Amino acid sequence: MNRIKLALAAAVGALTLFMLPALAVAQEFVKVSGKATEEVPAGPFVGIAYGFIWVAILAYVLYVARGVARVRGDMDELRRKLDADKR
Repeated sequence: MNRIKLALAAAVGALTLFMLPALAVAQEFVKVSGKATEEVPAGPFVGIAYGFIWVAILAYVLYVARGVARVRGDMDELRRKLDADKR
């Protein structure tokens, strides 16, 4: 059990030593000059994603419509066969 505690303490110590320079850099102050603006370069990607979703929905609706048309055709054929057998 002592070895596990010692290994854990060594890992935490090593991690702390590696993170100290990163923490120092993260705490530096950089003065902003001019008006602060929000720049989101993801606009085209959002448009492409919405376009892809709409194309996928349209493809699904067409696929389902084709299946419904095929089933209706099969039902009409079955009705014709049943009407022919009744006569």
